[in-house]
Amino acid sequence: MVKEMSKHVVQSWRWLLVLCLLMAYPLAASAEKINWVDEHYDFTRVKKAIVYDVVVVDKSEIDNDLIEAVMLEEYLKTAARPPYKMIRADKTVAISPGSPLEGADIYVMAEMLKWHNDSYVVDAYTSWETRTSTRKVKWSDGTWHEERYDYTVPVYHPARTVPTSTVRVRFDVYDAKTGKKVMSRDELRKRDSSDHGQQGIFGRISKKFFDDLGDKIKNE
Repeated sequence: MVKEMSKHVVQSWRWLLVLCLLMAYPLAASAEKINWVDEHYDFTRVKKAIVYDVVVVDKSEIDNDLIEAVMLEEYLKTAARPPYKMIRADKTVAISPGSPLEGADIYVMAEMLKWHNDSYVVDAYTSWETRTSTRKVKWSDGTWHEERYDYTVPVYHPARTVPTSTVRVRFDVYDAKTGKKVMSRDELRKRDSSDHGQQGIFGRISKKFFDDLGDKIKNE
């Protein structure tokens, strides 16, 4: 009975420690997304879409023109995912000289609003971790047996610097005939220790948006 109570106390302390750590340190990822769709718009009739280049508003940390070039290339690949014929903005005049937008059903615009690299410091702390070992115990009949048991030890974690990457992108979709906005999304994502940095985050934001647009065209 005493052994069971001790085990229960140890488990309770473990859960308490986990909760304290979750409250003390920031999450490794966060996202904020504002999404709006005109529920009365018939997306299923969309067959052609003009996709404009991304307008990079925040260039304060983009010190290499190759970054913009690679970003745009990946963006256009992602923009081609929905089930429509994608028309590049520089081709619209050739398709419909009198009114460039007449050759499409919708047009898509995007703005890079935030492209930021930062870091924060996680203070040093000590946690209690469980270890397992074995020991010899003598039973009442005089025989010796081996049993496993758990014990806790303090583990010191030194302070560390965690890099962060933040990207915010806004997308707007308009009906090409009326100029009326039919879909918008403003998304900000922040990742700690991201392997691909801002470029990878931008790619995932774009992919999610165009996948969602594609779903509306297919399933509305």
